[in-house]
Amino acid sequence: MLHKTVGIILHTTKFSESQLIAKVYTRQYGLQSYIISGVHSKKSKTKATQFQPLAIVDLIVTHSEKGGLQRISEINNSHPYTSIPYNIIKSSIALFLNEVLYKAINEAHQDEDLFEFIKSSLLILDYNTENCSNFHIYFMIQLSRFLGFYPQGSFSNQTNLFDLKEGSFINYVPNHPNYLDVRQSELFNIIINSEYDTIHLVKSDNNQRKQLLQSLVLFYQFHIASFKEIKSIAVLEEVIA
Repeated sequence: MLHKTVGIILHTTKFSESQLIAKVYTRQYGLQSYIISGVHSKKSKTKATQFQPLAIVDLIVTHSEKGGLQRISEINNSHPYTSIPYNIIKSSIALFLNEVLYKAINEAHQDEDLFEFIKSSLLILDYNTENCSNFHIYFMIQLSRFLGFYPQGSFSNQTNLFDLKEGSFINYVPNHPNYLDVRQSELFNIIINSEYDTIHLVKSDNNQRKQLLQSLVLFYQFHIASFKEIKSIAVLEEVIA
C-alpha cells in the first residue's frame, strides 16, 4: 500500500548502477531507508539529483511496520532552496547540519515536532538575509531539546560554568576538563535564550565560535553513544573564519 509523506534527505548510497538507498527523515515515520530504482534511466521520472542532502521532498512510499528497506514510488521537491546552494556560508552550514542530523537521529518513529523544527530551520536559513555565523550553534542547542539532553539551568553569578558531561550549569569546578569556562558559559547561555531572528545580534568572535562549536560536538558525543567525529566542521570553520 502506498502512503504520502514529507521527508528530508539525509544521506544516499549507491546500491547498483540504477539504484540508490536513501536515508530520509519523514514526518509520518521518522527515519527510514528507501530503495529507489531507475535513478539513472533517461525514461525515469525519478532522478538522482532529487536526492540532494537536506532536500525537502514530497514522497509517495511503501511502508511496513516490520521495518527494513521501503520503496519510493514518487518524489517531488517540496521547497526548492533559493539561496543555500548559491551562498558558500549557507551551503557550508547546511553541509554541517546534514552531518549532525545524520549522526544524531536514529529513531524510526514519528516525531512531527522534531520534523517541523528541522524543516522550519532549513527554510529560515534559506530565507535569512542576516549574518548566519551563529546559526548552526543555535540549531544544535535547540536540536538537543528534541533529542532529550537540552541544557539544564541557566548562567548566573553562582552557576557560571557549564558541565558538558552533566548537561547543566553548575556552581563548582568539576573534577574533569569537559566544561565551559565562565566566558564561554555566558555566551552559551545568551545563545540558548536567543531566537532565530535575533541570533545574528549575539556578539562573538571567530575563536569563541570555534571553541563553542567544538564543545557542542563534545556535548553531543557525551549524550549520544553513536555520535562520532564531525568531518565537515573543518570546512565550516574555514568558511566562517
